Amino acid sequence: MSAAPLCLADLNAVLDALETALLGDEHDRASACLDTLNAQQARFLAQPGAFDDVPGLTALEGRQQRIMVMMTSQRDDAAQHLRQGVAAGRAARAYLTAEALT
Repeated sequence: MSAAPLCLADLNAVLDALETALLGDEHDRASACLDTLNAQQARFLAQPGAFDDVPGLTALEGRQQRIMVMMTSQRDDAAQHLRQGVAAGRAARAYLTAEALT
């Protein structure tokens, strides 16, 4: 028995879930959504007539790109936060070392 055919609304629903997970800092859920999206997109594109709705596919791609930009921004923000933490740790160690020498 084969699985039910997918439509663009199914893929958009996964993108909705992914975006909600990212905005809620639910990284494990976001990862699962990405896995689901990847599998469903492959299944969708293998279906006959998958490329018939060019405007719908273009809109889906645009949404994916916007979510990718959001993910990149979140990654960059996290990296900045980590760098600030490392710098604060170094400053604290330097302060403690200087205090111990006096």
